[in-house]
Amino acid sequence: MFLIETNGLTKKYGDRNVVDSVNMHIPEKAIYGFVGENGSGKTTIMRMLTGLANPTKGTYSICGANNKSREIYKIRQKISAIVEAPSLIPTFTAKENLTYASLYLGLKLTDEKANSVLKLVHLEDVGKKKVKDFSLGMRQRLGIAMALMNDPQILILDEPLNGLDPQGIAELRELMIELNQKQGISILVSSHILSELEKVATHYGFIKQGKLIEEVSANELLEKCKKSLTLKVSDEDAALKILKKLGCKDIQTLPSGEIKVYDKVETKDIIKSLVKADIDILLCNSNDKSVEDYYLNLVGGIE
Repeated sequence: MFLIETNGLTKKYGDRNVVDSVNMHIPEKAIYGFVGENGSGKTTIMRMLTGLANPTKGTYSICGANNKSREIYKIRQKISAIVEAPSLIPTFTAKENLTYASLYLGLKLTDEKANSVLKLVHLEDVGKKKVKDFSLGMRQRLGIAMALMNDPQILILDEPLNGLDPQGIAELRELMIELNQKQGISILVSSHILSELEKVATHYGFIKQGKLIEEVSANELLEKCKKSLTLKVSDEDAALKILKKLGCKDIQTLPSGEIKVYDKVETKDIIKSLVKADIDILLCNSNDKSVEDYYLNLVGGIE
């Protein structure tokens, strides 16, 4: 069973499917990186999962509770979300914002609890400083502190890295890892900054024009993006013997006749040895993709 699962989830506005038959699978204690351009349907899906919007078709389940069941209202108490931007009062201090938020959320907030969540997001020393004087990164962390007041099992963050400077990005990145690994909170996070998602995500979902085009674990994606050398030669058996003599052990032969070499052996040494053995090289390509490269290649081929 997945912590969050959608089945044919669809949201239509007018004649347009903003979300089109999406089947998502988010494991427990994952950091699920949700990747897609503006208008691809990420925020709409997050709004449906939090009950801010209703599906046109399809269903979703959270912690095993279907969205059409009465149990979903109780389960949603385990979810906190910052969709689009945290709601903060700029003339209040961090603790005053927490107190005000607890009132409209119907939560009992003790000083101990307030100090605890502020410490979790590393804002325990801001004192009476007003939020209007906070950096954008501090505001984002305060928004997360507010989202932690109900001790959530699931945290949903919509583009939390937008507009942050490098220090703010690093602080929020480390916070997500800490909340996931030390507090056991599962996180659904969307971001355009794929180089940062690459440092935190355990799973990915790639979406384009409302359609989920691929889900993959970080380990599977690492394997797909792993640096490799692809060869196609006139004599595959002879080439494999030469590669093994050069110390290559991580080799894959494909049905197409191509040979993929993942070992850290100089390409020039491989080519030199093959040419010396009178083996014709029909194809020679190196591959070293980032998550961003992989995503751009993936969506580039989808219409």
